[in-house]
Amino acid sequence: MKEDGLFLFRKIYLTISIIDNTLGSKDIEYRYRGGERVAREKFGTLTEQMFYILLCLREECCGMDVMARVSELTGGRVAVGPGTLYNLLEQFLAAGYIVETRAEGRRRSYRLTGAGEALLKGEVERLQMQVRDYRAIFEG
Repeated sequence: MKEDGLFLFRKIYLTISIIDNTLGSKDIEYRYRGGERVAREKFGTLTEQMFYILLCLREECCGMDVMARVSELTGGRVAVGPGTLYNLLEQFLAAGYIVETRAEGRRRSYRLTGAGEALLKGEVERLQMQVRDYRAIFEG
């Protein structure tokens, strides 16, 4: 089965880039449920690592500082390894959620952009809604 130049497979995730003339490149994750294609934007929900990396970048810092701050903030509950960190930093840069502020040799520093703050705020609101729903069921 072929559609839009991509082979579609049921019940798997495909990540593709769609070029939108008004918004630029946009990553969309497609999932299949009951044979229907349902789109979810990349970064529509954040993993704990993503959340804490962005949270740490409210202030300028380098990758090593981010790893240490995440561990400190979470009491060691959340760990971010260098492979995960630098992969996510590249993705956040490409999406415009962070900006590189300084480069000293191999050491790079980053800071959250307005778009990154909005993404983080949206995630906090999403999590608060989940807590409200939980409380309505179990404490209401």
